[in-house]
Amino acid sequence: MHSFPVGLLVCDFDETITQNDSICELANLAYDKRAKQGKCPPSPPNCPPLNDKDEECPPPWSYFVELYFKEYKEHVKHWHERNPDGTIQDHFKMLESLKRVENISIDRIESYDCMKGVCDNELIEKGKSIKKREDVLNTLKKFISKPKHEINGMNIHMDRNLYIISTNWSKDVILGSLFELVLEYKFDKRFIYSNDLIFNNNCTTGKLNRKVLCATDKLEIFKQFHTPKDTLSVYIGDSDTDLPCLLQANIGIIMGNNKTLTKYCNKYGIVIVEGLTDRVEIYDGTEQKNGKLYRVQGWKEIADSGLLN
Repeated sequence: MHSFPVGLLVCDFDETITQNDSICELANLAYDKRAKQGKCPPSPPNCPPLNDKDEECPPPWSYFVELYFKEYKEHVKHWHERNPDGTIQDHFKMLESLKRVENISIDRIESYDCMKGVCDNELIEKGKSIKKREDVLNTLKKFISKPKHEINGMNIHMDRNLYIISTNWSKDVILGSLFELVLEYKFDKRFIYSNDLIFNNNCTTGKLNRKVLCATDKLEIFKQFHTPKDTLSVYIGDSDTDLPCLLQANIGIIMGNNKTLTKYCNKYGIVIVEGLTDRVEIYDGTEQKNGKLYRVQGWKEIADSGLLN
């Protein structure tokens, strides 16, 4: 397929490794725990006023989700009314501006202590139960379990680095989801770059350590990773938040059919090739990116292509 092996594999988490977004699973964990302890009803009464901080129980999670998407849509609309969007760089500025929407939403969630009182072992167990895409663990295990690469008949030791970059709120949930890698290959939190809930005595305070809020945060992290000599970098993601990293990697792979990502790729002339063909073109960073990404519908396609061999 190409002359160099992949030495750096970086993946998004939600909807790339998992079947669905898992933030709501995190919220359900906190809400259900309060209900079981008798602190709050399973479905709290609808939305107390935002300035009423004496309420012991937060509004239903749907309240925060609906408000977030409303503010998100309004922000994007107003941004396009006031700013140019003719180039991919213009689009990246819009993606970066979304950090404001994320911070407002998280401020609101923190003010109600929505995520308070969940312990780290409960988060890991929740991660284990989150539905993953088929074949993802097998594909990742095969990638990190092959330290040698054959060159001219000789087995050469080769570093193979796997990292997760995610706007998820819990490293423990991600770790739990990838627990087979933890047990068999000593994968740990050093390889996960995401936001994380803040703890006091192993249980969450309700506050969030904000590290990865937007697409450009992901890009800055990705740029810090080392690609071993004579190897390639691959980034796998599913949404518009992954677009800068997809374009930065030697090979960018889109997982699934996110409509927003497809829309912007079409708008900015980024070619999406369906499947991993025999002639994957390599972006080597020496000139302008050729604007070509590859789309797959599942991890088996990546495994069967031989790209990560």
